[in-house]
Amino acid sequence: MAPATEAPASVTAEGPTSHTQNQAVPTIYQLMALVMRDVRDVGKNGFNDHQKYKFRGVDDFIGALAQPLRDHGVFMMTEILDFQTSVRGKMNAVHMRVAFHFHGPAGDKVTTSTLGEASDTADKASNKAMSAALKYALMQTFMIPVDSGSLDDGDRDHPVGQRSPADVYMERLRKPAVWNNVTALTAMHAEAKGDGLLGSAVQGANGETTLGELIVSRGKQLKDELAAREERRAEEAPTAAAQVAAEHASGLGPVDQLMVQIQRNWNDTDGLTRDMAEAKRRNLLHQQVDGPHNNIVQLEAMLSTRIKELKELAAKAEQAAHADTRERSVA
Repeated sequence: MAPATEAPASVTAEGPTSHTQNQAVPTIYQLMALVMRDVRDVGKNGFNDHQKYKFRGVDDFIGALAQPLRDHGVFMMTEILDFQTSVRGKMNAVHMRVAFHFHGPAGDKVTTSTLGEASDTADKASNKAMSAALKYALMQTFMIPVDSGSLDDGDRDHPVGQRSPADVYMERLRKPAVWNNVTALTAMHAEAKGDGLLGSAVQGANGETTLGELIVSRGKQLKDELAAREERRAEEAPTAAAQVAAEHASGLGPVDQLMVQIQRNWNDTDGLTRDMAEAKRRNLLHQQVDGPHNNIVQLEAMLSTRIKELKELAAKAEQAAHADTRERSVA
């Protein structure tokens, strides 16, 4: 769940209400000053076990003010001035402006208004926003002392706000193992569709778009680049064939020629797969060649082992990206 964030409070004073003020009773202004005199300071007594940070909760401020308000006959009433809701992925967000009216026994009052904002996956966003607004209204209206070295949870050491589910997907999408892999992009598109997030607004290279459109456009770009490479290879094939012929004329046999090509493609899964197909076509898979560890191995076994290694490395990179994303999401 996302922590609440708030804007500073603003205070306005109002004159006597329709009640006739008792001149023998102190005004609300006098009583507010007495409450400020008696209120105790509030330190960061709370601790968030999940995100590992200290905080001052609204209960701390209520506890600090409850007795001084009673002692001086001041009570408070709440009024919601305006209220807005929105959706952030799977989070329900609430923005509200709240007025808090402090009444005295003489019939006059002082009003302070403040903003509250909060998010929640269920139905607690409004409760959180009201608590946040009340917390800052009390702290700033009565100038409640806080512990030295800090001003506000949100100003100094508050953790990063809750990311939306779309933000989590964007972080995964930026990983090279996903961004440059058509198979990984296809899997992410299916996952995002299952989570109902393909239509979530995100920021792409050319401005705002949707998560689904960004994934699809990147996949198309990769496919277009692959097609362009294949086209270049086809155009360069005659030249490559001539080079092979020249190498052959210089004394290189078919296996040696293929080994030169394999060395060039040693870290390219697709390239080695093509080399395997060529070796099969030329009936060379059974040939004994120099292996990567200065040992003699069968060409087919060497290629199969290397292709498997590259695929495992790619899978581990993808798993690491997913694990890192989950850890960041939990934190």
